[in-house]
Amino acid sequence: MSTNNFLHTSMEIKVNNQEVDIFRGARVKDAVLQYSLDEYREVIRGRKVVEDEQGIRLGLGGRLKAEAHLSIVER
Repeated sequence: MSTNNFLHTSMEIKVNNQEVDIFRGARVKDAVLQYSLDEYREVIRGRKVVEDEQGIRLGLGGRLKAEAHLSIVER
């Protein structure tokens, strides 16, 4: 796969203000896993939740859009 094709099949989002490159069509779960396995485990255990830039809680199955900003916060 050429670099040009990669640019069209991936997107950049932010998780806790850290840039994460992820494939288009990714879900919240994919972004959290790419960011941190430990944080993903905390979300699964119910200790933390994922929110969008407006503070709305997101489920792990939710779809992402390019340039999304996610925060993983204490419940």
